[in-house]
This record gives sequence, C-alpha cells and structure tokens, in this order.
Amino acid sequence: MKVEDLLFSLPLPVAITDGEGRITYTNQKFEFLLNKSFKYLKGKKLSEFFKNREKIEEQLKKSYTDLLEIFGFRDNNYYLSFSPLYVASKVEGVIVIVQPAEDNPFDEDILLLLKGLSHEIRNPLSGIKGAAKLFSQLKEYDEELVTVLLEETERIERLLDNVTKSFDFSLLNFEKTNIHRILQSVVKLFESEIREKGISIVYDFDPSLPEIPLDSDRMTQAIMNILRNAMEALSDSREKVIKIETGYAIQPSGFIFVRIKDSGAGMDEEELKKFLLPFFSTKEKGMGLGTFIAAEIVKRHGGELKVKSRKGYGTEVTVLLPMKRSDGKGSDS
Repeated sequence: MKVEDLLFSLPLPVAITDGEGRITYTNQKFEFLLNKSFKYLKGKKLSEFFKNREKIEEQLKKSYTDLLEIFGFRDNNYYLSFSPLYVASKVEGVIVIVQPAEDNPFDEDILLLLKGLSHEIRNPLSGIKGAAKLFSQLKEYDEELVTVLLEETERIERLLDNVTKSFDFSLLNFEKTNIHRILQSVVKLFESEIREKGISIVYDFDPSLPEIPLDSDRMTQAIMNILRNAMEALSDSREKVIKIETGYAIQPSGFIFVRIKDSGAGMDEEELKKFLLPFFSTKEKGMGLGTFIAAEIVKRHGGELKVKSRKGYGTEVTVLLPMKRSDGKGSDS
C-alpha cells in the first residue's frame, strides 16, 4: 500500500511538510479544507494558510528538530497535531493533522463561566485555609506547607489574570513534570481537612514512572477536583479510605495511569451515566462542575478519564495520560 493511498483514506485533513515547513503532500480533505489544489499548495509554507503563522512555524520546527509529537495546538477554529515523519528510521518531514475545534461551553455561557470560576477558586482557597489552620496548630515553621500556600496563591492569581483563558483548556503550557509531585502537593493542600474528617490516604506509587509533558496548573486543577469529590463521598462512610495509585497502563500502551479510589457511597448505573455531565451532582449543594472540568483537562492532554462505581462500594476514577506527547503554547486571538 502506498502512503498516498493511506492518507487519502484518512477521515481528516492531512498535510506533509519538509523540515522547513514547506508542503510536500496533502490529501484531498486538506485541499477541500483550504479550497486549494495540491498543485497550488506544493512548495508553499504550511503556516501561510493559518492565522498564527509564527506559532505554527515554531511547532513544525519543534516536531522536526526535537522529534516531538505536538497534540492539539489551537489555531482559531482548528486544532493541529504535528508528528515527525520517519522514512527508514530517518526524519524526513512532519505530518500535520487538522481537526475542527470543538465549542468551549465556557465561551458563550457567562453563568457557566462564573460558576466554573467560583468552583475552581474554592478548592485552592479551602486548601490555603486548611494549611493556615495547620500552621496555627503546629506553631512552627514548615517549609513544605509554606511552598504549598505560595503555589496555590499564585495559581489563583494566574486564574484571575485572564479569566476566559483559564477555562479554554486547549491553551496548555506543557513541561516535563513528575505526576507524583502533583499528587502529593494536592494531598498536602487538603491535609488539615483530611485530618479533621479522619480520612486515611493510602499511596501505591510506581517510582519508575518518568516525568511526562503536563500543564502543571491544569493537572493540579483536575486532580484537586477528583480528590475533593472522593473526600466528599466519604462523609457518611464508616471506613474513610482513599487509595491513590499510579503505574504504566497496559491498554493503551504508551500511557501512565493515576487511579483515585474511595470507600464512599458509590453511584448506581443512572448516576454513573450522568457523572461527567456539567451540573450533575450527587451532593445536595454540589455545582456538578468538578468532574466535568477534570475530564476536559485530561482530554486536552490527549488522555482519558474513566469512572467505575457501585452503590455502597465506592468510586474509582482513573486518569490516563500519554507519556510522549507535547504541546506548544496555543493562541486563540
């Protein structure tokens, strides 16, 4: 089978560029997207046909030079993904796949945006309040606690600096990050509340996990929402245990997993079906945005959030994250 035949069969617009970002091949769907023939496109810079020319040049260069897969770069109404093209183990160019950008529910609904903002500020604020309580009880300096307080205060500042961009989860700043550091810092933030409620946290970490490309702020946001739900699920439970587990995913390969399992009330089948929808909550005063936001963040990382639950037996949330995907700074001007 020829490469041309394979690309022609793909359901998405695809282009191939050389190392300089010049188009060497497109499939028919890419021609339809730009309403230009391949004869016209060949040899031209791919970036000429998109809004954020300089940013796209950067992503093409990163992919070709640094051998990075760049997932979900936002350019106006599209997401572009970049991957090195290997021919006989040598990089000959870059494959670019274009997808229409999904509507962001926070863009048009001001009430949803305000509720989301309120929800996301509440988590770090309650953590800061809990850490301050611990300080008053300890009556001594705790460097780790101070670091958590400063980090969460700065995260609120970043959230408020640009409210609308804070809820566009396609705008991710990826850096290689230790997922265990994020998990432990989130638990540290809730430490006071965990003690007060008599919750036991059980860790089962795989220490061999590598650092992976993550937006640290966003992933902290997602993990906080998942852990907050787990803690609240234990309010009427005799046994109050949350197990946090990490490891390499068997399926899909090339992914790690983070699993947060609580011994709470659990959900029935109907509740489970609605669990990831916005504004659905099993809590009397819940907004129903925490898991929805967490799932959106994980999805924008190229991952997946899976939920298992059984009434009376607790809930298990698994976050799957790719190990080898990276992203540049998106722009949606």
